[in-house]
Amino acid sequence: MKIDLKSGVPIYLQIVEQVKVSALFGRYRNGDRLPPVRELAMELRINPNTVAKAYQLLKDEGIIDSRPGGGNFISLQQDNTDTMREAMLSGELKNIIDKADALGVPRERLTEIFHHLLNRGDNK
Repeated sequence: MKIDLKSGVPIYLQIVEQVKVSALFGRYRNGDRLPPVRELAMELRINPNTVAKAYQLLKDEGIIDSRPGGGNFISLQQDNTDTMREAMLSGELKNIIDKADALGVPRERLTEIFHHLLNRGDNK
């Protein structure tokens, strides 16, 4: 896991995002144990409270399960995974729309480009 101190994104949110992405792309699977709070804090050279805050958010979102004295484990349900994928893609598409706006590309042209890419057939 890597933290970008210059990104402007709070460290705990970077941890949350990286755990989600790792789970979605199969680097973490259901039942996998996350690094203990203190261990990850030492590795990233951050305060353990920051890691604990990230883990609590992940727990609140139903992405991890805490077992007292046993650690934190990935615990994704299929509907949660689908929601996370859609949220991630929506965020990426919003970034593209924002860039197109900044470049002065009209929405109609952006739609044409998107449809062209979707219908190419060799877009794998």
